[in-house]
Amino acid sequence: MSLFKSSHNAPRRARAGFSLLEVMVAMTMLSIILMSLAKISTVISVRSRSNDLVAKRSAILTLEANKFGAMPFDSLRLFSTTDVTRTLGGFSYTRTLTRVNNSSTRSTLKIVITPTTSPTLKDSVMLDRTKPSTTTPLCTNC
Repeated sequence: MSLFKSSHNAPRRARAGFSLLEVMVAMTMLSIILMSLAKISTVISVRSRSNDLVAKRSAILTLEANKFGAMPFDSLRLFSTTDVTRTLGGFSYTRTLTRVNNSSTRSTLKIVITPTTSPTLKDSVMLDRTKPSTTTPLCTNC
C-alpha cells in the first residue's frame, strides 16, 4: 500500500493564479494611481516653493521697514536712495528706496523689495515718519 494517493483518476481543477489579463488590469490601475500621486506631489512642491518665496519677501520687507522705523528722524533725510542688492538667509534681493515726501518735519519713504530670482514679484511698503515734538503736552509751564 502506497502512502501517496495517485492523482491519475482525480478530476482536473483550474489552476489558482493570475491570468495575464488580470496582471495587465492591475498594472494599469497602479500606473493611473501613481501618476495621480506624482501630479499631486508636484503641485504641492510648487506651492511650497511659492509660499517659501512669499514668506522670505515678507520677512525682508518687514526687516527693511523696521530698520527705517527705528532710525532717528534726522538720519532718514540723509539716507542714500541708491539701490542695494543683498543676500540674507540664502535669499537675494534688491532694495529700492524712494523719498515721496521729505520736509523738515515729515518724511515718507517707499521701500520696494525685488527678489533676484523673480524680478516680477515685487513687494513694497510706505513708511511715514514725523519728527517728534520738542515740547511735551503734559508740561503747561514750559
